[in-house]
Amino acid sequence: MTTPALDEKWMKKALQLARKAAVRDEVPVAAIVVGPEGLISYAINTRERQQTPLGHAEMLALHKASQKRGSWRLSDCTLYVTLEPCIMCAGAIQQSRIARVVYGATDPKAGGVSSLYQILHDSRLNHQVEVTDGILENECSSLLQGFFKDRRDEKKIDKARKNYRERASVVVLHNSQVLGFHAVDPTSEVPYFFLPGGAIEAGETPAQSAARECLEETGYRVRILEETAFERKYDFPWDGKIHACKTTFFVGILDQNWVAPKQVEDASYHRGVEWIDEKTASDVFSYSKDILWAVQKLLKTAKKKNQSRR
Repeated sequence: MTTPALDEKWMKKALQLARKAAVRDEVPVAAIVVGPEGLISYAINTRERQQTPLGHAEMLALHKASQKRGSWRLSDCTLYVTLEPCIMCAGAIQQSRIARVVYGATDPKAGGVSSLYQILHDSRLNHQVEVTDGILENECSSLLQGFFKDRRDEKKIDKARKNYRERASVVVLHNSQVLGFHAVDPTSEVPYFFLPGGAIEAGETPAQSAARECLEETGYRVRILEETAFERKYDFPWDGKIHACKTTFFVGILDQNWVAPKQVEDASYHRGVEWIDEKTASDVFSYSKDILWAVQKLLKTAKKKNQSRR
C-alpha cells in the first residue's frame, strides 16, 4: 500500500543518490524501483561517464530490476525518479509494464509523461501507468537548477580565463556571392571554406588586418566598412588544438574591378579561392555556429549597404 509518507521516503532516497550524480558531473537525476519486497534496484545518470544516450537513471534502474527479478515484467513495482522521464524512458517504463511512476520535478522541455507527451496515459498503447507527480518537487527542482547554474558559472569563469587570439575577418558580398577560400586542416584533414581573415598584427587596427588578410588570402583588394564591426568569441579546432578566438567581423566591398579568382600562394592548407552563392552560406559555414551567425548577420548588413548605394 502506498502513502504520501512512503512516497516521500523513497523520493528522499532518490535525492540522495541524485546528489552523488552531480558530484560525478552528471545531471543530478536518480531512479529507484520498489516492489512488494522493498527496494529492488537504483541508478543515477551515467550518460557523460559512459558516453551513451541510454545512460538515463530510469533505463538503468529498470534494467537492474529486471535482471534481479529474472523477468522484464515489473507489473507490481513502482519507479521513483527525481525528474519527469523523457520520451525514451517513458517508452521503457511502458514496456516494463510497471504499475506506477512517482516523480519530483517536471521537465517542460523534454518530459514524456505530462509536459510534452503523455505516453504513460496513452489509451492507444496496451499498458497504462499510474502517475504521481510533484513529490518533493521543490527539492528536486532546486538540485537541478543549482547544478546547471554551477555549470554556467564554470563556463563563464573558463571563458574569462582564456587567452583569446585577436583576429579580424571580412564578409565580402558581390553579385550575391560571398568571397572565401577552401582549406584543409593539416591534422584532421577536415575540409573548410573560410572567410578571409587572420591574426591582428602589432600596430594594425582590426580593419587594417581584415583588408591585409583578404588581399593575401584571396588576391582581392577590399574596402572595409568599419561601422559594420561585429565581435564574436568562440573556440575553433585546428591542427590538433582548440584555439580560443576573439574575431572582429566586418563587411567589405571590392576596391577594384571584379576579376575571376586567381591562384594564391599562401599557407600550405590553402586550397583555392572561390566565390560561393550566398544561398549556400548556411550550409557552408555550419561548421561553426559563431562564424555562421556572423556571416548571416553581416550578409544582411551588406545587402542594406548595397541597396543604399544604388
